[in-house]
Amino acid sequence: MTKISIVIPCYFNELNIPDTYKVLCRDVFEVRKDVDFQIVFVDDGSRDNTLLELRKVQNTDSRIKIVKMSRNFGEFRAIVAGMSQADGDAIAVMSADLQDPPALIPEMITSWQSGNQVTLAVRKKREESALKNWFADTYYKIVRHWVEPNYPKRGFDFFLIDKAVAHKLVAMQEKNSSIYIQLIWLGYTPKTIEYTRRKREEGKSQWSFRKKFDLFLDTFVVFSHKPIRAISVMGTIISVIGFIMAIVFVIEWCQESVFPGWTSLMVVTLLLSGFQMIMLGVIGEYVWRNLEETRKRPLYIIEKIIFQDHEEQPE
Repeated sequence: MTKISIVIPCYFNELNIPDTYKVLCRDVFEVRKDVDFQIVFVDDGSRDNTLLELRKVQNTDSRIKIVKMSRNFGEFRAIVAGMSQADGDAIAVMSADLQDPPALIPEMITSWQSGNQVTLAVRKKREESALKNWFADTYYKIVRHWVEPNYPKRGFDFFLIDKAVAHKLVAMQEKNSSIYIQLIWLGYTPKTIEYTRRKREEGKSQWSFRKKFDLFLDTFVVFSHKPIRAISVMGTIISVIGFIMAIVFVIEWCQESVFPGWTSLMVVTLLLSGFQMIMLGVIGEYVWRNLEETRKRPLYIIEKIIFQDHEEQPE
């Protein structure tokens, strides 16, 4: 029988777990009784009762495997950890907050069975505030223009892939990255299914501004050389302008023209100093990520793997 694994990263999701499991049973398991399902919940270092709620639903269903991380490593690493422990012929990845409808999974399975190794559930619209929609749309426009032109216009967090594709993603082991851009980067032609992303009904999102900013930096530093190329171009332009201005200043000095020195000198100095700091900052981001890769630290650490009747320590 075909086996499908569903990987669900969890972080402060104690209020979502019971409903998420119920919806999966109703909209997925009951619809595709011809499929053997496995749910891989990844507790990404939650400090609430997420693990307790996971154990409660696991006690009623032996198909549930819980991957307990040693601390919070972030959604990207939690997803990779979950995929590394999934046993299915294909693997679906979804969030625990039901903003992405699990009811799409049966259609995604059908797409996979028809030969599509990658199926993406892409957002047609979002039930969120106009400001959040504007920021999200702007981010994805920049991603499509600067990083990956084939990236879906409104992004995606929900997908189903063949196990061979999942193995490639797990093997990449990049420290500061995005599983979604990695998936597009692999080059498989995806089948897309559109849906409306729902508002979060339970719990509070842990997707903070700092995490969004880190994702923004990782997206452009890890996947694109354009930021460092841009400062090289701007540095060249400023150097050319500076050379021309130097010639002008020498000519005026030779002609003994009166030139107001202090103001112009301070303006040029401050502008160049500010730009140099920006350049050093961008270069530093690249150097830091290169250092992270050369350290060869593990992408994540799994504390234990919990089954219904026993626990295992990872090898």
